[in-house]
Amino acid sequence: MRMLIFKLTELTEKYLIYTKSKEDQVKENLMLADSLLELGLDKNAGRIINQIEKLAERTDIKDGNYFLNRYELEKLKHIVYSRSYMATTVKDKPDESLLEESNNLTAFYLINILKSYRYLLNKSYTVNSEYRLDFLPEIMEFLENEGKKYLKNITLKLLHMQIKLLLDSSDEKLFTELKAALTDDRLKLEKFDRRDGLTILSNLCIEKAYSGSEEFYSILLEIEKYLVKKNLYNRVKGGYFDKEVFTNIVAIALREGEISWAEEFIESNYKKLPPEIMENERNYCYSKLFIKTGDFEKAKEYISEVEYTDIHIKVNARITKIIVEYELGNIEEVINEIENFRKFIQNDKLLSKSNRKISSNFVKFSGKLCRARFSYKVNINELKNEITGCEMVNNRKWLIEKADELMQRKNQFI
Repeated sequence: MRMLIFKLTELTEKYLIYTKSKEDQVKENLMLADSLLELGLDKNAGRIINQIEKLAERTDIKDGNYFLNRYELEKLKHIVYSRSYMATTVKDKPDESLLEESNNLTAFYLINILKSYRYLLNKSYTVNSEYRLDFLPEIMEFLENEGKKYLKNITLKLLHMQIKLLLDSSDEKLFTELKAALTDDRLKLEKFDRRDGLTILSNLCIEKAYSGSEEFYSILLEIEKYLVKKNLYNRVKGGYFDKEVFTNIVAIALREGEISWAEEFIESNYKKLPPEIMENERNYCYSKLFIKTGDFEKAKEYISEVEYTDIHIKVNARITKIIVEYELGNIEEVINEIENFRKFIQNDKLLSKSNRKISSNFVKFSGKLCRARFSYKVNINELKNEITGCEMVNNRKWLIEKADELMQRKNQFI
């Protein structure tokens, strides 16, 4: 029985390889042409090569896979050329078509290395990470000078723009151009190239919003709605709904006052999350929703059910607990939660620098709000100005609202 299972598994794996090869007609024909050349059947191989050429030209999306196929095609053409080439007159001098092999390999390399650099640069926005990116300055200089011809390809052009924006996030003109391009359905882009590019913009929106440019919240919601509409919410083909995208969509929709839309979104999509986290994520999102509607007892019910499964929920759930307990007037519990959160921020090595900063500032200001509730010595107007002027802080809007409430209460007793 064990041997039978082993053989069936082996057969299944071979079938998967076969079906995968059949998905890409160009790759399938490349393998066929290569086999024919190995057998010395150059004429037959030439016929297949011509077919590949036509198939490749009909390809709408010129991404890394396209250039890899073109590179493999040029290699085969070069084999045929080298076997039949005879230099007899000046007319037989090799032309620049021989450069196509290396040009396609260069384009393939540039697309894939920039994707890798994009991932690593973007990672620093979510977790504490810093990488030395060999050749990045040289590649950027090359593309902006003698290699400018490669930027005629839309996939490579947009990757180049994304890297520039990650290196200098203050360039709002570039941000606007990128957003317009990545949400333009007329542009022929691979599905996940579009998604990954918009993820970069989403993370930059969050950074800018936390820094006080609150107009980026509505831009972020616009991007997230586009991702949902176009089914670009998973990281891999056929995969689950990305958890961070799910959380952001709910949080931003609620912040922008779209409560009914947010609730409908949760119920319509939470089962698309990985099974092991779907209920946890639903509980967290409903706690946020009930905070927005002012039902803090219900919010407490839901947040109490949330387990700290990853770095993002560890931060977000703690902040949510502090808000809920504060709204319920349980200041002793708030102070305990603040102290626990403070220790977490100090000790956790995975938190990114920006996450550590915005969380630390939230802890500082929520603690000051607690003290201001019981001490008339606290200058609340000064506290509000401090919150407003803070470079980066989580839940700035809520903190300011609570400061305003304390000022109103204080004025009633004057």
